[in-house]
Amino acid sequence: MLTKTAMSSAKDKNIRSAQHNDATAIRKVHSRHTWKLESISHGHGPPVSRKAVQYVLDEVAKRRNEKFHFSKQEIESLCTIFRHLTKNADKIDRNRFRDILNNTFDMTDDILMDRVFKAFDRDNDGQVNMLEWVVGLNTYLRGTLDEKIAFAFNCYSLKGEKHITREEIFQLLKSSVLKQAGDEDPDESIKELVEITLKKMDKDHDNRLGDGDFTASVKEDPLLLACFGQVFPNQRRKNDFEKTLAQMSDVVFGQSLSPQQLASVFDY
Repeated sequence: MLTKTAMSSAKDKNIRSAQHNDATAIRKVHSRHTWKLESISHGHGPPVSRKAVQYVLDEVAKRRNEKFHFSKQEIESLCTIFRHLTKNADKIDRNRFRDILNNTFDMTDDILMDRVFKAFDRDNDGQVNMLEWVVGLNTYLRGTLDEKIAFAFNCYSLKGEKHITREEIFQLLKSSVLKQAGDEDPDESIKELVEITLKKMDKDHDNRLGDGDFTASVKEDPLLLACFGQVFPNQRRKNDFEKTLAQMSDVVFGQSLSPQQLASVFDY
């Protein structure tokens, strides 16, 4: 039979072992996604409030002209992810948003990351709030072809107009096309690509791509949705995030995440 002293010693040992395991789980997240650990605050920050989430749900319900592809539970989970990614802040600034696009969705093109940020930032205040996060991901992850066409065109139109100019096409292709080995004048090769693109996609022959030209071309060949560079995540990264979203359904609303939950949810 164990004495009280022995039982106390065993209890202390178990506590120290649990603390060590928690620290190991945290370090695992830190070693692979430093920016995420800073945002998550080790799971001890204040959880997202019911009032904040209810505001998002109410605003989503008002948007009758937009089709939403997330369930109520998934929207709550997206809000929880948002709060943990932003260190319990109310908004994501451009640099942190670019980190998320790079680390979570493997985006690398500086121009297009900025354009995706602009597409999410609907009120043009230079930051993405929780509602904009949910509304943006609605198209970014689960949008219909028509919704993704409109989103991609908005990203490719660098001046935010209803057409993409020859100069914008050149800039986009130059940013996304790798320089060929031994190519002494890559600009000439890109200019040729611009001409090929316009010949294929400029349906009304006005030497630029209108939103109608782009829509018709992508519907003929859906691969043209990514003709000027990566806007949407590849299938593997999309599946990763969808898996994260499904795992979040096991988290009771309003609770802080434990180190084990952080590792399983964010360390994919």
